[in-house]
Amino acid sequence: MAKKDKIILNELDDWYQHDLIEKNLYNNLASLYQRESWDFNTIIRWTLIIGAIMIGIGLISFITFLIQSIYFVILALSVLCFIAYYYGFKLRKKDFKHYYPRTGNALIAVASLLINADIFAINSLIFTNEVHWTSILVLVTLVYFVIAYLNKNTLVLVFALTSAAISFGAKTGYVSGWGLYFLGLSYPMRFVVISPLVALLGYLHTRTDFSIPESFVQTYYAFGLLFLNLSLWILSIIGYHGNLFKWGYTNDNWELLFFSLLWAAADIIIFLIGTRFKQKIFVRYAITFLILNLYTRYFEYFWDKMYKSLFFIILGLISVSIGLYLEKKLNKKA
Repeated sequence: MAKKDKIILNELDDWYQHDLIEKNLYNNLASLYQRESWDFNTIIRWTLIIGAIMIGIGLISFITFLIQSIYFVILALSVLCFIAYYYGFKLRKKDFKHYYPRTGNALIAVASLLINADIFAINSLIFTNEVHWTSILVLVTLVYFVIAYLNKNTLVLVFALTSAAISFGAKTGYVSGWGLYFLGLSYPMRFVVISPLVALLGYLHTRTDFSIPESFVQTYYAFGLLFLNLSLWILSIIGYHGNLFKWGYTNDNWELLFFSLLWAAADIIIFLIGTRFKQKIFVRYAITFLILNLYTRYFEYFWDKMYKSLFFIILGLISVSIGLYLEKKLNKKA
């Protein structure tokens, strides 16, 4: 019976990943069958993701550091990129004799990393670095987005959003002469402004008629929520006028309190949105960063004013209390 359940669940996973059935139908059908205690799909996915990133980094390091000629570097990167992309695309086709879609996606991710290095190498050869590296990074970001959407590859979308965040910070820094402010906004505040728009992009994906994987929507949500919370966390520690690169700057305590409360208010709103629209990712991020906010304030106000043994005992009791409360809430829902 377990073997039959496994076969059916594998087919359901395949249909859902290829957008043949909707999420609600997938969840309803999958709930009728028992999964194994080990989620091999998750293990396979993360093994391939880590492997793809390591291979990409290793190949780039090997080629750029051991081959002295820029011509051979570009040739090697281009050839490897083409091979990885070609076989990655072939492995995702059902009519190919070897159908391994997850491995194919991993090879496409490797090709994307190689494209990144190849574009920078071509820039250094043709334009002799006249085109600033921040502009090249923007171009690489656009290439990532194109590859991600053409192949519906979530890992490449992660590369694209990561590159977009770096490009945003680097480009605004370059335009402002690498000052701490751009249009009157500090580095963390820039991401506070832009992060909700990233999450909004994820929502807009659900309102289109195009066949967009659910994983894309969740990725946009994750990046938007993560950068928003990290930016507010930094602001609650160094303040608006603090120097991001010089920790320990003395700030107005009222300013820090304001950003701490703003951070908490943002996570409460995120939690309410998550519960209202049944988005677990919103709820999880909100709870996680509300707890982190609490811990940060605890360290801020009591680290120097309390015996360290008592400090950790109280911190441990707070943690256990939070865990017990959440477990009780979970059991009530079950």
